Amino acid sequence: MKVRDSGMPEETYWESLFDIPAILAWMNLDHRHSVAELGCGFGTFTIPIAKAIDGVVHAFDIDPVMLARTSERAASLRVECRERDVLADGFGVRADRVLLFNILHCDHPVRLLRLAAEALNLEGQIHVIHWQHRDTPRGPDLSIRPAPQQVIEWASEAGLSPVEEARELPPWHYGIKLRNRPISFSVETP
Repeated sequence: MKVRDSGMPEETYWESLFDIPAILAWMNLDHRHSVAELGCGFGTFTIPIAKAIDGVVHAFDIDPVMLARTSERAASLRVECRERDVLADGFGVRADRVLLFNILHCDHPVRLLRLAAEALNLEGQIHVIHWQHRDTPRGPDLSIRPAPQQVIEWASEAGLSPVEEARELPPWHYGIKLRNRPISFSVETP
C-alpha cells in the first residue's frame, strides 16, 4: 500500500518535526506492551519505543530502504522489521498498541482502521497521529489531510471509539487514541 502524498525528506529534518518525548508521554506505554507500527520510515518512533518497552515492536513499511534504515538503527533492540502491504494482507501480528502515524490520508482509511482493530490484543489501543489541519512545513495536501473529527468518524465506521479527546501534539501534530467498541450481549431470561 503506497500512500499518496507521503514522500520522505532528509532524516534529520524529518525527526525535527516531532516532539518525540512528548508524543511518547502521550502514548503512556507500559513496559509490557507490544507494538505494531505501520510506516516505520526511518525508525523515528520505532527506536525510542523499543527502548521503552520489553515487548516486541513490529515495524512495517513497504519501502525496503526505510526498513533497512530502521533495521540498522534497531540492531540491538527487540524490533522485527517487515516489508508488508498491510492493506492487502493485514498486520499478521497482534499487539497492545497499533500505531498509525501520518498515514490516514490513504485511499482506504476505514479499511486500514479495521485491520488495525483486528491486530489489537484485548484492551489494546490504536494510536493515530496526523498533521494538524492547517499550514505545516510537511504533510499531505489539506484536501486529503484528515482533521481530528474526520478520523473519529472513520473510527466509528470501523467499530472503534475514542479513548479520550483528540490532543494537540505540538508543534505540528494531533493525536487520537482509539479502542474497539465493547461488544454488548443481551441475555433473555425466561
